[in-house]
Amino acid sequence: MKLSIRTYMPVMLLLAAQTLSAQTVPVPLPAARTAPADTSLSLAEARASALAKSAAVRKYTLAVQEASLVKQAQQYQALPSLDAAGSAAYDVPGTSSSGITASADLSAGATVFDGGKNMMLSKKYDYALQGARADLRAGRITVIGSVDSAFYAVLEDKASLEAAESDLAAAKLRLDIAQVKAEAGTLSKFDLLETQSEIASYQAAADKARTALVSARAKLASLTGCPVTVQPAPVDFSTYGVLIQQLGTLDSGQLDAFASSLVSSARTNSPSYSAYILAAKEADRTLAAAKAAVLPKLSASLSGKLSAEAGELVTSAGVTLSASVDLDAWTLANTVKQAENLYDQAQTDTAGQGETLDLDVTQAVYSWISAAVAIPSCVTALDYAKTNYENVLEKFKLSSATNSDVSTAQALVRTDENALISARYSFLSSLSTLRGLVGIEDDSGIINAVP
Repeated sequence: MKLSIRTYMPVMLLLAAQTLSAQTVPVPLPAARTAPADTSLSLAEARASALAKSAAVRKYTLAVQEASLVKQAQQYQALPSLDAAGSAAYDVPGTSSSGITASADLSAGATVFDGGKNMMLSKKYDYALQGARADLRAGRITVIGSVDSAFYAVLEDKASLEAAESDLAAAKLRLDIAQVKAEAGTLSKFDLLETQSEIASYQAAADKARTALVSARAKLASLTGCPVTVQPAPVDFSTYGVLIQQLGTLDSGQLDAFASSLVSSARTNSPSYSAYILAAKEADRTLAAAKAAVLPKLSASLSGKLSAEAGELVTSAGVTLSASVDLDAWTLANTVKQAENLYDQAQTDTAGQGETLDLDVTQAVYSWISAAVAIPSCVTALDYAKTNYENVLEKFKLSSATNSDVSTAQALVRTDENALISARYSFLSSLSTLRGLVGIEDDSGIINAVP
């Protein structure tokens, strides 16, 4: 269902006072749609531009690279360490030793057993890398949600401005009629002044809507890096007609099942929730590494030496095994206790975040359904209000309705149209919010889940 914005065509009335009651004044008709601007920005283009421009996304990308390097550094700890050294000397003739002497040393060492500490730390940094990737996904979803909100805000403010300008045009038309009626003596000066006062109010509302639109465009331009002159592509609400009808027919059982399915999807796909789970796993590996530190550490090293002196080569080699135990029991116990506290905190945070996510998803589902259900009712109410306004305006021209009757009818149209605009863009905003909570970047993942 396409968004219908009423616009009344101002009409110049050249009516004689003595024939006013018999004269038929044209009823305002909706204005023709203007051609779209040459510089149009689709929602997909806005998202891509915002992601490319986002400093937060770049920061998270660098964090992923850093976490990968840290993991690699930890993996290198398990490899043998190699050392090589060489020396050469020349002794002055006539001393106790003379000639050239040289030597080369090569040694290799490796930890044979460390209680599994290195393995635990390696797994910890693996979880840290996965967490960094989850943070990157969460950052992308946040940026997409922000640009969606800004995109829809521009369209909603634009629709509100067009509605306000239509109200102003309709009020000016009524003033033209009222002036002719006042000159003919069929309308009091009080009613004429009341109409003029309403025009000032409608003008203020239009100015406020225009300012809001300028602000919304500036925010969208800031997020995307596009000029403020670029216009967001309008939303074709007719493409959501079947979906809105489908959502409106869900019974309580289907609605509960739909909400439960999205809660389950959010638990699986939400990068923010995944980050908490990975942080808890990382804390668990830190605790395991702290406990492993109390076990003995066994190391093995292999060394070889080659030396040349007085024309003779001398070689030597050896294997060394060593064991060490950290006897600082108080420090080790404190380290384990700290790791246990961090693990408990991570577990608590994960449980709390899960409950919050469940509630947020459920509320977002009902908000989305509520907006969808409201749209058909708003359309019906607006159609009735427009028909009623046209009838009352015609009666006003024929002096069978008062100025207050027309004002009330016009106010009803304004209220119902604003309600429709709000319901439609609340529907889109709620869908965007729900998609972000579930942890996906495409609206189709939510739409296809509707029973």
